[in-house]
Amino acid sequence: MNTQMYPFLRIAIVLVAGIMVGDMLYGHVPVIVVFGVLAVLVCATIVAYNRSNCKKLTTLLLMLDVFVLGIWNVGRMEQRLDVPLNGQTEMYDAVVAERPVVGQRTIRCVLAVAEGRLAGQRIIAFFQKDSAIGDVQRLAVGDGVRVVSRLKPITNSRRLQNGHFDYVRYQHIHGVVARTYINKDSWKRSRVSMRRLGVMQRVLIGMRSARDRLLSHNEIHNMSESAYAVVAAMTMGDRSRLTRELRQSYAASGASHVLALSGLHLGVIYGLLSLIFVHRRMRVLGQVLAMVAIWAYAALVGMPPSVLRSATMLTIFAFVVLTGRRQVSLNTLAFAAVVQLVVSPLSLWDVGFQMSFLAVLGIVMLNMRLGNLATPACIGRWRVIGWVWSLVKVSLAAQLAVAPLSMYYFGTFPCYFLLTNLVAIPLATIIVYTSIVMYALGFWVWMQGVVATFVGWMATLMNASLGFIASLPGACMYGVHINARQVWLMYALLLVAYLMSFYIERRNITTASRSALDKL
Repeated sequence: MNTQMYPFLRIAIVLVAGIMVGDMLYGHVPVIVVFGVLAVLVCATIVAYNRSNCKKLTTLLLMLDVFVLGIWNVGRMEQRLDVPLNGQTEMYDAVVAERPVVGQRTIRCVLAVAEGRLAGQRIIAFFQKDSAIGDVQRLAVGDGVRVVSRLKPITNSRRLQNGHFDYVRYQHIHGVVARTYINKDSWKRSRVSMRRLGVMQRVLIGMRSARDRLLSHNEIHNMSESAYAVVAAMTMGDRSRLTRELRQSYAASGASHVLALSGLHLGVIYGLLSLIFVHRRMRVLGQVLAMVAIWAYAALVGMPPSVLRSATMLTIFAFVVLTGRRQVSLNTLAFAAVVQLVVSPLSLWDVGFQMSFLAVLGIVMLNMRLGNLATPACIGRWRVIGWVWSLVKVSLAAQLAVAPLSMYYFGTFPCYFLLTNLVAIPLATIIVYTSIVMYALGFWVWMQGVVATFVGWMATLMNASLGFIASLPGACMYGVHINARQVWLMYALLLVAYLMSFYIERRNITTASRSALDKL
């Protein structure tokens, strides 16, 4: 594989290296010093670029620029999140930033602090329940509160100590810097100005508020609690209704990715708009509307890493289509990674970001290799077998790419993932398509109820099917904990196997060409 064909892949690798080094250097080297080094390197790059005989030096300096940019960017982000917490009681105004999750004794909220010492930061608040249907139960995204409480550092849960999942870093990735417990007499509703919040925070709060109103409107239809929880998670990214049993069932069957927003959902939106504006004269309008709809949906669901990656890739694909080509390669995936890591360098340690990119990387790199190794002879005669084989290849490629991370973070490996994907992906596709129709029929309540009933049936069928797979003997291997060194070794072996298959394929092509020339 010639890396010269993938310039953004090299940039992505160098940027990732810089972010990792910057994380290690934070606290030892001042961020302002790193910024000074970056400024000097950029000036040197400009000087070298203006000289015609310094092409190699310019390339080297560009790579150093990217490397130091990663160091500075991650240091800047960690410095912003490194706030002093003295444990003293303080008063602050905040806005509910995410949908509250009701627990047995408390209600968990993510608050965006609008006024106070931590203005502009996000905290996790656990509100004490005041009654069965008290005022705290009616909190919604966008509501303002005035709170008096003690802000404490986030700590890792004891139940996660056996794995490698870092809860503190996970919260920092999502901009959460502290946690607090709020007594029922320590807060009240208040009108809060959001001027001190960032523009993006205000936009996301507004979009999440609209999403919750949309979900609550559809909650009145005849749909079971478990079906509604799955539909809300799959279509709007709201996982607050998922029970522990439902999560475990999907995890044991290997279908957790179905509950996470990904390229499937954005691909449905893009595909629908592309079909509507299929005429050549309306192609530009169709691609522009598709990009607007994709990014509006990404904001509506809170812009999780998997959606940002998919939105970036589909945006690039839209521009590629406008140029007359229809191929998205490894270079496109690398570009999406670069964009996301420049905007949010801490996403590198987000489990969702890692597994999402590795799954797509596995599909891009391993799907064709698996097809070359074995292809059923009856594919040309039976279209259904060809579709099943394509799904098997994609599932196997994605699972091979994310299996080491799954074992590292969660210590699990689903054994029936191929069977699961044969069931879950078709049902998930039907649910996503019909859910779009369901949301669009808000003006016609009766017809919306009919579609919602059908969506509920499909979600119930998927829950029952995946629950059955999870109950099979040996459905999931638990306690398969590996360390970081073993993870790197497994990926190194996958890379070696990929390069060997690539080399063998090229050698076979060369041998076949020579044989043909000899016959001539």
